[in-house]
Amino acid sequence: MNRMLKQTPRFLCAILLSFALISCSSVSLVGMYKLSKVDPLSADPAHIKVAIKTDKVIKVNDGAVKIKFGYQSDDGTIDINDEFDVNIDYQSPIAQSLFTEIAANEYVTVLSLNESDAKKFRQNQFVISKHKAEDKKGQGYFSLGLDNFCLPNPLPERELTVDVFLQTERQDGFFKFLSDVDLKDQFDDIDPEDLKTLQDSCQQS
Repeated sequence: MNRMLKQTPRFLCAILLSFALISCSSVSLVGMYKLSKVDPLSADPAHIKVAIKTDKVIKVNDGAVKIKFGYQSDDGTIDINDEFDVNIDYQSPIAQSLFTEIAANEYVTVLSLNESDAKKFRQNQFVISKHKAEDKKGQGYFSLGLDNFCLPNPLPERELTVDVFLQTERQDGFFKFLSDVDLKDQFDDIDPEDLKTLQDSCQQS
């Protein structure tokens, strides 16, 4: 699914999910609305966090969430195409408080940008904002993608659901974006041998 959520003057904000079969019913309408209000030029990258609730048999790796941030100026002076891994934040104390119900077989992982990526994100914001302040034109984008989940081999019989919360500003807190996404459903169309190769590579990582 590739759902476009916002278009400010020449700037696109989107959520990109690597699982093409995710049902739109899993996407929170409130979450879509709040994401559409994100201004990538003013959002503090240090405040951007993603909390993921999964079954304990699913391994959430660094880079399970990716941020893409880019801008191409019409005059050709700026060409930014950056992708940032959102990595596990082991210092975050907020994870458990986001979810009212956590089963014995579930856990929560919080991810955020590391310091160097947050710095690069700010540099991009400064360059783009300065260009726009001079009344120059261009096109930009800001997107989030989910990726890099490892599934066990063999798969358990039960559903392997994922809930995702997103924070873009600390004062606004987290909002739910995805709920009850069954990762097993997302791999139904994958060739069994390809799925086994993916599972084996995860076990070796």
